[in-house]
Amino acid sequence: MNNHCFVLVLAVLQCTVVFAEPGTPLPIEHGSFAVDGRALSYFCVGKGSHTLILEAPSGISNAEAYQNVLPTLAADYRVCAYERAAYGGSPPLPEGMVQSLNDYARELGHFLALETIPKPVYLLGYSYGGFVARYFTAHHPEQVRGIVLIDSPHVKWMRRMQEDLSAEDWEKVEDILRWFIDNRGHDAWISSFEMEAAPLLPEDLPVAVITRTQDHERMLQSGISQAGYRVYNDLHYELAPKLLKLTKRTRAFTASKSQHFIPDTEPEIVFEAIDAVIEMSHQSER
Repeated sequence: MNNHCFVLVLAVLQCTVVFAEPGTPLPIEHGSFAVDGRALSYFCVGKGSHTLILEAPSGISNAEAYQNVLPTLAADYRVCAYERAAYGGSPPLPEGMVQSLNDYARELGHFLALETIPKPVYLLGYSYGGFVARYFTAHHPEQVRGIVLIDSPHVKWMRRMQEDLSAEDWEKVEDILRWFIDNRGHDAWISSFEMEAAPLLPEDLPVAVITRTQDHERMLQSGISQAGYRVYNDLHYELAPKLLKLTKRTRAFTASKSQHFIPDTEPEIVFEAIDAVIEMSHQSER
């Protein structure tokens, strides 16, 4: 199986400086912390009064996933992220070790315990990272002021694909899932069940849901049929509105020109959603 992983670009970006404005570098603070004896790298940039924590999709580092929006965010906020095993400066997992949602939420808890992270925080969850943001907040609501979900799937999406795809097309999806398990120790399938079993989010939590409106063409690289490609995308469109029921203070944002890579193609939607969640959280405090 090719290591483009079909659904997401696999890339790692090593960076030392973010430019908030042309010619105005903002130094990035790099560090590491330990979870069960394993070192995980992290970075922080910016010195705003609000702290944004980034959670990346599967198969990509936070530095790469958010590179197009990071300079603007760092000009106004304290922005921090840790890199999962095998991404950024974090070493791969020990051979045979597999992680799922519960493990990533636990790592996030260790990360937020660092003194360099002002709390409570706002979580930005992009794709699979939205599962991590939701799961962590459901278990630790006191540490989170709001969530922004960037094209994050509904918890039933993969299981509906299993039901609706042909056997041949579902095998293509399973190939992707197996690649992540075998090469990154990352189990997205089990994670969906863990997400479904998590407590509900606080009903007054500010949440922004950013949803794409364009088909995710990269999925065609998996060899899925045209019929399967339609199921893959149409299920996403069908289920995405259900995310608006996550809390009573969930707002919808539509990325009308984007496929999955919204921070690259419509960064202004990301900024708008963050501003809205922060404003909603301020309203709660008045």
